Amino acid sequence: MSNTSAPDDAPLVPDADAADRDADHLRSVVVAYEGSADRQTLYPADASEIERLTHWLSADADAFVTLDEMR
Repeated sequence: MSNTSAPDDAPLVPDADAADRDADHLRSVVVAYEGSADRQTLYPADASEIERLTHWLSADADAFVTLDEMR
């Protein structure tokens, strides 16, 4: 886990299904970096703005797989 922030010019790529999820699920956002691996961050959908500062998990985006790939 890291506490570094994305560069100002890093584009955010929201999870396409995030709007369809309820508060019992995680949200996901990918930050694309030029010259290094994209990073994906997961956080509780119902987390407050303050909680989002501490309740998250980030890793290289290619480390994540879809549930369908694992079934």
